[in-house]
Amino acid sequence: MVVFISLIFIIAGVMGWLFPSLSWHLKHGWAVDGNSGPSDNYIFFSRFGAVIVLGWGIYMLITGDLGKLSS
Repeated sequence: MVVFISLIFIIAGVMGWLFPSLSWHLKHGWAVDGNSGPSDNYIFFSRFGAVIVLGWGIYMLITGDLGKLSS
């Protein structure tokens, strides 16, 4: 079970790093008209969050510990 959850975190982290504007387009893109997109700050913080999620997934995979998730 730990391996499955850690792989989900790793996949989410990689997807967030490679496609940081995807979440903006899914959440807000349908509501705007014209040529609009996420700001540079949004992309930066999306990638920052993706690195944290990726790191947590690698940590779980290596240690086999879910941390606070397994309480």
